[in-house]
Amino acid sequence: MQPLKFLAASLLFGLGTLPAAAGSLWSTEGFDMPESVAYDPAADRLIVSVMNGAPNAVDGNGQLALLSTDGKIIDAKWASGMDAPKGLALMDGKVFAADLTSLRIVDAGTGELLQSVPAEGSVFLNDVTTNGSEIFVSDMMANTIWRYSNGTFEKWLESPDLDNPNGLYWDEDRLLVGAWGKGLQNDFTTEAPGSLLAIDPATKSISVAARDVGNIDGITRLDGRLLLNDWITGEVFEIGADGKLTGIMSQPAGLADISARDGKLYLPHMLEGRIEAVTLD
Repeated sequence: MQPLKFLAASLLFGLGTLPAAAGSLWSTEGFDMPESVAYDPAADRLIVSVMNGAPNAVDGNGQLALLSTDGKIIDAKWASGMDAPKGLALMDGKVFAADLTSLRIVDAGTGELLQSVPAEGSVFLNDVTTNGSEIFVSDMMANTIWRYSNGTFEKWLESPDLDNPNGLYWDEDRLLVGAWGKGLQNDFTTEAPGSLLAIDPATKSISVAARDVGNIDGITRLDGRLLLNDWITGEVFEIGADGKLTGIMSQPAGLADISARDGKLYLPHMLEGRIEAVTLD
């Protein structure tokens, strides 16, 4: 059994399902390892990255699915030809998906895979965000942030201080990075918890916005509230302006790249194979 699959099994059978301190609006099952959910404002629908197997498998099984905003499956295999797609972002009528060592570019209207842009020297591309004109991608295993700009995909920032960067979120004038933590083990646990980092795009200086949070996966804002989640524990936290951490929700282990829109928080339950929409108390 691969290390990550062993960890997944251990979490599912060891921790169980914790009660959610939120109102569940809907839950849609039937996905094999869903990782990320992105809202498409042009079509008023959700795009889901589905790995269909191990997160590091180069197997051609990965795809993107479409959901309505009330949780109905529109197209379970809307875009294909990928390996293990993870983070998603939309820009200029295109969907950008991080897929191991490539950035997949998909037509947001048709689902056609337009381009696969290799990230030469990358190891494990994970999350994607945009500032409206550029795309930023984290490489969790190489302590690197990549940037796609004007057709060029290149290393933007490489630093051990990124502490295995996973989640990304462009927050007004800064790039927020959810670190997985120092001392990454073969089973994806870490010797130390990751912190929420903030990068100044002009100077590329790295500061700590919230220290020792956990194994951070998703970062988002919901009605102005800055939220992030720990993949290992399933906990969702709110980060105050002072960096104070407040636990607001407990979910099953394996909660991946959360996102929010119109008062709803979208939860990709990777290990349970479902997408859930909730509102907060």
